Amino acid sequence: MRILGADLQTNRRRTSVKWRAYGPDVLPLWVAEMDALLAPPIVAEVVDCMERGDTGYPWPQPFIEAFADFADRTWGWQVDPAGVRTVTDVMVGMEELTRVLLPDGGQVIMDDPTYDGFALHAANVRREYARVRLDPQGRLDLDGLEQAFAAAREAGAPAVYWLCNPQNPTGTVPTRDELQGLADLATAYDVQVISDEIHAPLCDDDTEFVPYLTVDPRGLTATSPGKSFNLAGLKAGLVLAGAAAGEVLDQLHPVVSYAASHVAVRAGTVAYRDGRPWLDQVRTEIGENRALLRALLDEHLPPVQWQEPRSTYLAWLDVSALGLGERPGTTLLKTAKVALSEGTNYGPAGAGHVRLNLATSPAIITEAIERIAAVG
Repeated sequence: MRILGADLQTNRRRTSVKWRAYGPDVLPLWVAEMDALLAPPIVAEVVDCMERGDTGYPWPQPFIEAFADFADRTWGWQVDPAGVRTVTDVMVGMEELTRVLLPDGGQVIMDDPTYDGFALHAANVRREYARVRLDPQGRLDLDGLEQAFAAAREAGAPAVYWLCNPQNPTGTVPTRDELQGLADLATAYDVQVISDEIHAPLCDDDTEFVPYLTVDPRGLTATSPGKSFNLAGLKAGLVLAGAAAGEVLDQLHPVVSYAASHVAVRAGTVAYRDGRPWLDQVRTEIGENRALLRALLDEHLPPVQWQEPRSTYLAWLDVSALGLGERPGTTLLKTAKVALSEGTNYGPAGAGHVRLNLATSPAIITEAIERIAAVG
């Protein structure tokens, strides 16, 4: 059975924000959640918890150990469970780590474009932020990062860099050389890197992904099964410290870990332990959907430019040639009744772009592109 195969009528029964934010005449391909059947072991675990009334407070150790085993099997990354803490989710983890690292203020440095939540969460912790534009291929600009790190030091502002690895919205996967260059800069300018690795299991090839902590012992990472196993509504994440950053985790207040949901911790444990066959299938289906999108764009919207991602289930589309105005996402919502994420949500470099979510059925993707072509 196809994981991403539900028809429009079935998907409209969903009650999450993706399917409720817009009216029934709109095709929603915006926020990053999948229209997926969940992995059967996860479903069985959650049902079992409910039937047993096992809905108390979390015991995190099996979750941490399951992730450590998953990381070893998937990337050959040997994680020390002693250097891991549970958190509510990735962005709460990044916020709390930033509060520890910048207790008296400072600057959060991020890419442009990058995950739209970064700017919102930097504002939530009352920290200024600066953006560094990615290069034309959507890759890290190490020269630009060095300039930003140097500017922060010159201004006397302590800084952290929020890395998106793999990159959202472009879907690029930083190489080991790129990450080592970043780590060298971070050390030279006393910037601490916090790496958001929530999309890592969705790389096309496991060997392409490089966990940041394997190149930088000063680094910190935040992750969860939320994207790769479609568990965003079950709140539980992990933060990890490099070998030289353990004291940062030690400064996290214990209440930071208390807010993870017990049911989410159980679901995440089973996902990392038993979810690999499901993950392999959904990655195959995402790849098929990318190929479908390529064919549809070639046929219906040849002026649209994009670089096929190597990770995530997102497509970063340059629609500037379609003449849709300064906010093409808003224009397409009104005219084509297709909801995409506005490119400028991800930074000024997103002008003329939209982000399209491929984690849905081929029929919905096809109808969405046909609708856009009819008005574009």
